[in-house]
Amino acid sequence: MNKTTHQGQTVPATKAALVLAMALATLAACSDAPVSTPTADAPAQDVSAVAALDASEPVADAAMTAQALMEAEIALGSAVKRLCSSVLVGGRTQEQVLSAELANAAASGMTFAFNDDLVSGTVNGLTVQALYRPHLGCTLLIDTSPEILRAQFNAALYPQAPAPLAAPWPLGDQVEIPAQLDGVDLAAINAAVDQAFEDMEPDQNIDTRAVLVIHKGRIIAEKYAEPFNADMPQLGWSMTKTVTAALTGMLAGEGLVHIDSPAGIPEWQALGDQRRFITLNHLLQMSSGLEYSEVYTAGSMSDVILMLYTTGDTAAFTLDKPLAQQPGTQFYYSSGTTNIISRINRKLFTNHQSYFNFPQERLFSKLGMRSAVMETDASGTFVGSSYMYATPRDWAKIGLLYMQDGVWSGEQILPEGWVQHSLTPAESTAQGNYGAQIWLNAGSAVDPEDRPMKQFPANMFYLSGFEGQNVVMLPDQELIVVRMGVTTRGPRPIWALTEAVMNAVAR
Repeated sequence: MNKTTHQGQTVPATKAALVLAMALATLAACSDAPVSTPTADAPAQDVSAVAALDASEPVADAAMTAQALMEAEIALGSAVKRLCSSVLVGGRTQEQVLSAELANAAASGMTFAFNDDLVSGTVNGLTVQALYRPHLGCTLLIDTSPEILRAQFNAALYPQAPAPLAAPWPLGDQVEIPAQLDGVDLAAINAAVDQAFEDMEPDQNIDTRAVLVIHKGRIIAEKYAEPFNADMPQLGWSMTKTVTAALTGMLAGEGLVHIDSPAGIPEWQALGDQRRFITLNHLLQMSSGLEYSEVYTAGSMSDVILMLYTTGDTAAFTLDKPLAQQPGTQFYYSSGTTNIISRINRKLFTNHQSYFNFPQERLFSKLGMRSAVMETDASGTFVGSSYMYATPRDWAKIGLLYMQDGVWSGEQILPEGWVQHSLTPAESTAQGNYGAQIWLNAGSAVDPEDRPMKQFPANMFYLSGFEGQNVVMLPDQELIVVRMGVTTRGPRPIWALTEAVMNAVAR
């Protein structure tokens, strides 16, 4: 068997096609940008045959070994990261995660070990580790050491989460599902909720894990699939982007950043570097013009995958990209630009501890969110594009905050005008479908009927994350629909669910 060395290890060279498929099967990264139309989400890649491939098959061409090794690292790193977070943040068992999301990884010969705060994965002599820190979740050890990461943060100095309140949700934790409600067809809603847990096409394995329906600030329907429950945090993937934008809005409200001014990235200040004209708002609206590939098809080694699993500094990875278009002229969904925003925010703090404490102090505690965990990369920057865990009820609070114009229990949490700005379509979008790190249905500037989903009102907006994480807001009916799960192929249930719920509530 051909062998290649990497970072002091001798590793069997594996077939490039296998490890790339494994990588796509176990990570599929953070994006949920609609591939075709949001009314008929394009099926995710079918990776059911990955486990049948021979992980020990040698590479025929020795020139492929370096790429094959990188792909193996990506596959292993994505599996380690997901296992670490799902168990130590999400509260699941190792066996359940390995039999669900990581079935292909386990079948390929990967083995995993938990040792205090370190989680390791090994395949064919290659080892990847992640470090767990309370309140910060799991971080892949890329270009860093456990000692460096531990020194960034003292869990004893983290703000104490608010105590449970003996009050109805959302101010407290008491949830009483109504048996009947004026103007609401609860039977139709419950039927739609049940249907969201059923495959939409044969052998889909839709794997819906949670559904909530909120009407006028009250949970009126709620269902979980075993072993999940209301107290288990779940990964929001790209729904994290909206939280990153909310935190940025708070900093803007204090005058610490100015969204219409150049972002001021030091790496972009050379004479003649046109990137110095990129504003923070260009980054927020996914119109920076930076070259970036957010692709998940078989055979691609796209930027988003490389950013998450081969570098310890997710912002620096994207900062190095050249301009592909003039800033502000073209919409292109890029998780990399969100992580640039995260780094801009981090630079405003004098140390990592105060930066790590900020979301809990200023957002999560205010909303009574005790489950939220934002994870960081090895540089100490929140992976604001992708890595936040929270219970479905806590995710719903983010949607409710936006639907209440940033006000919570009488307090202006987000600065006045921030939600309005967030829900204003970027000029670079043809159908008005994106604002400041949040998806819209506004329609084109010249024709509001030319919108992505005509069955829903133009003022509908939503958070969206990979594998079908969604929080959908329908302001006219004071409705919020939450769906979480791991749908890796076929259509996602959120839009049929949301339409049924919408039609069951009087307007």
